[in-house]
Amino acid sequence: MNDVYNSTLTWLDSSEQERRAVMDLVSALSEPGTLDELGIGAIRDTISDVLFPGTSTIQTRARYFLFIPWILQMVERRFRSNPAYHARRLQLDLCNALDEAHGANQGVIGREAGAALRTWPITIYWNGLERWGVRQYRGSISSYYSALRRPPSWLSENGAPSERGEDGSAEAEDRRPGNWAPIPPAPRDFPNVATFELTPAEAGFLSDRIRFSHNESFLAHLLEPGNGKGGVIVDFPWEHSAARTAPPAVQRWLQDARLFSLVHRGAALLYSLMLAELLVADGYDQEHRVEGFSGELASWSREIEASLADILQWDRAAMWQRILGSNPRIRPLARRFTDSWYSLVTTHTAASLASDRETRDLVRNRERSLKGARARLTNADARAARRGYPASGRLTFRWPQVMTMTDDIISSR
Repeated sequence: MNDVYNSTLTWLDSSEQERRAVMDLVSALSEPGTLDELGIGAIRDTISDVLFPGTSTIQTRARYFLFIPWILQMVERRFRSNPAYHARRLQLDLCNALDEAHGANQGVIGREAGAALRTWPITIYWNGLERWGVRQYRGSISSYYSALRRPPSWLSENGAPSERGEDGSAEAEDRRPGNWAPIPPAPRDFPNVATFELTPAEAGFLSDRIRFSHNESFLAHLLEPGNGKGGVIVDFPWEHSAARTAPPAVQRWLQDARLFSLVHRGAALLYSLMLAELLVADGYDQEHRVEGFSGELASWSREIEASLADILQWDRAAMWQRILGSNPRIRPLARRFTDSWYSLVTTHTAASLASDRETRDLVRNRERSLKGARARLTNADARAARRGYPASGRLTFRWPQVMTMTDDIISSR
């Protein structure tokens, strides 16, 4: 079975660049559903961040972008001496209210875990609240809580020590460190009574925040009047009708996303096939998985053949310029691997890739370069220690979560 690795990060006050780097790490650690055995997560997440800024795969419903400010404003007003404890207690109250209103499978964070929840809604939405311009305090959660425990005059609006006036009084005497955009007020009985249904004013506020903060994103375009209706379900963002009317820059990102998702799926499938074959050789009952992954690779090869003209015309240099311009921390080896895989896909028949030695060597060596002795394709002990397969479907770039949250907003306006 899969091992579960629990990671914790201790926040320190740091420069904006360092804080962004840590937030990128948090995002990478929190993207479930994919064991990134081949090291393409940073590329996937960069595309996701450009198309859908402020989102993540562990967000559930749009109204959490208001729940969290409402809770923290309550903490600021009433519980400054022990803010983290009271914030968790209020989040549990919210969880219970949402569970009563909606029940299972509706995006209630903490419904099963309760007080044992490891990743709280405030953590899940903290970065997105800043990206959407709802949170104006600049800093980590722990620095925010630390600031709350100091006298209110210690901080100014932007989270820096306040200046004193000529008479020696604090100019920011009545300011709170948790600066928020002017948000609609919380309902009277919140958080003891709560639902995911946005009021028209709340939906309009979130739409305005997204469009103001990220007007050139596909997320903002989806929320433009007339670009979508609530309840529209498609598998991928590039299949949505709004993709056809998106600005040219967004359409280029969607094209990159579509082709990267298609081409890279073959590498993920081949990795899983190779792993299944080795597990069979190790004595495990995985023949059915070998057959299954072989069939999926055959289906993928037909998709490649049907889209080969688009793949060959894909301007990869322009794609890399866009990606590296958005995230210069993409590692050169990740780029080299994906370029090498693309080259093999476009110079071999798709059906022959599964048995090609060069292709298999590329996948095997990529995992070994990332994991060393923990690489399962080259170490039987690593295979015995951890079973399971990475997700081998096409990358969706957070689209399921985005569909739910945009539907929350569109359906309520």
